[in-house]
Amino acid sequence: MDEEMNVGEILKETAEENQTRKILEILNESKDLAEAKEKVKALLNK
Repeated sequence: MDEEMNVGEILKETAEENQTRKILEILNESKDLAEAKEKVKALLNK
């Protein structure tokens, strides 16, 4: 049971890290804050 919880935690952490990387990529690619906000909102609506 502990192994399953550890795998679940690893998956959760990996997903959070990937989401953070995607948001950072959006920020770097956006010309301004308004564009970045729209892109992040679109990401959340997928």
